[in-house]
Amino acid sequence: MDAVTVKANAKINLYLDVTSKRKNGYHDLVTVMQSISLVDTLTVARQEEKGVLLDTGGVLPSDGSNLICRAAKAYFEQSGAPFGVSVKLKKQIPMQAGMGGGSADAAAMLRALNTLDGDRFTVDQLCAIGAEIGADVPFCVAGGTQLCQGIGERLTPVKNRLPGTLVVAVGGEGVSTPVAFAELDRLYNDFDPPQEKNSPRALLDAMENGDVDAAAPVFFNLFEEVVEPRRPAVGDIKRVMRENGAVAAMMSGSGPSVWGMFQTALDAENARAALLRAGYRAFICEMLV
Repeated sequence: MDAVTVKANAKINLYLDVTSKRKNGYHDLVTVMQSISLVDTLTVARQEEKGVLLDTGGVLPSDGSNLICRAAKAYFEQSGAPFGVSVKLKKQIPMQAGMGGGSADAAAMLRALNTLDGDRFTVDQLCAIGAEIGADVPFCVAGGTQLCQGIGERLTPVKNRLPGTLVVAVGGEGVSTPVAFAELDRLYNDFDPPQEKNSPRALLDAMENGDVDAAAPVFFNLFEEVVEPRRPAVGDIKRVMRENGAVAAMMSGSGPSVWGMFQTALDAENARAALLRAGYRAFICEMLV
């Protein structure tokens, strides 16, 4: 095979707690991540010229700082058999929005290279390579619904039977994940001593049972404490969603994107229309389980 087109699915966090900070600066998390149908697309083709020729359409840097290029470097270091590729990125996932767009692109690059390389690595091996690139990359390689622990590299599949349609919306200035973590560090004294504000158990049970009413009050994101007061759009998007029938609305990751869960497609369509009228970017999505 000389070329492949792969989807890079965005993620949302249905639950996100930060429990401690390691000496190396990384944070230990307990999070339930969910793949959704909003995607970037990568077309990756072999080429005679060595290296990675990346075309982002001018929306992102195309040098070695891009996570796609870093993923290629990590892959070839493990394989020991590098080959030249050209990559065309079609970007749709909002950037700096807490939806894992960069990590999704890196994961898609790993999967694409593996396909072009004759499936040299297993999914678990690709996840291990991804962990060297970023904390969300292993999840984005595996996809679906996962309980993620450690810095995000310890994955446990979760059954998600929750019905409904999602609307994801974002507006205003993006959020730097390192800055958001720094604000949590300040608020929680560098997580010394370590702490866990909640437990995901009730949510996991509700998801397995497909019980939206039980799930709604136990969705959780610690980052809302430090991001929502600084990004008024987060609260406004939540308000619009709830006024239009959302059974739950919460920020994803370090924000400022917000997802809302709707029990009917009509409610989701109405909420998206209201959000667009209010000047926000809004997408109707499905959970991929």
